[in-house]
Amino acid sequence: MNTSLYIATSGLNSYQKKLDTISNNIANAETTGFKRREASFEENLAISIENQKAANREAGRMTPNGIRAGFGVHMNGTQLMLEQGIPKATDNPLDLMISGKGFFQVGKQGDVFYTRNGSFQKSPMDNGTYRLVNAEGYYLLDKNKQPVEIPNDVDFSVNESGMIASTNQQIGVVEFVNPQKLTGEGGNVFRYTGAGNEILANTSVAIQQGFIESSNVDLSKEVTDMITTQRGFQFNSRSISYADQMMGIANGIIRS
Repeated sequence: MNTSLYIATSGLNSYQKKLDTISNNIANAETTGFKRREASFEENLAISIENQKAANREAGRMTPNGIRAGFGVHMNGTQLMLEQGIPKATDNPLDLMISGKGFFQVGKQGDVFYTRNGSFQKSPMDNGTYRLVNAEGYYLLDKNKQPVEIPNDVDFSVNESGMIASTNQQIGVVEFVNPQKLTGEGGNVFRYTGAGNEILANTSVAIQQGFIESSNVDLSKEVTDMITTQRGFQFNSRSISYADQMMGIANGIIRS
């Protein structure tokens, strides 16, 4: 077995996944409220666990029973980076921005999702009111997870604590014990995969009306990371080529 081939292949796959992550960050550099992701790697300590069920065949091995040494690395996931984006004034009263931690609660088809994108628009209802919805059709929820509804003849106004002037509703903003359990649903909207008691009401944040939060992507950093990752990808590709050549030479020696 040519271990250099396995090591280089694992590196190639890992660098490709990191390039995909960087590309997604760059593509969303202008997306309102977007939070970039950062890839991380770890060594393949074992190919598999308990892959040898016959305990008598493990006698004399230096490694723990049932564990085989692995080669190379793999990407163990991407971490959501939650740094605050730069505020951008729009003078649109339907635009909202969270200053500090937390996420807006938004709903769709009875499910609750979370987002930092506070760019909303009016969606008229049949009862003389309108809801605030984003571009993907998710409607803004209050702290009781009810849709925010404003009378058609009343201007929308909200203070820093999220209280809406024309109604008794308060915009719901929540934090998470472990925000890394947020999984993307597309459209810069997340679903929380943790337990319900890990979702905390956030009353300390300030909501700014007429502002939106820019993406926290630093293009100069992302481009630099992309160049570095491409170099790593090229080196691993070259290593595979060299390993293939060595295998060809070894096969030629055996045949001769």
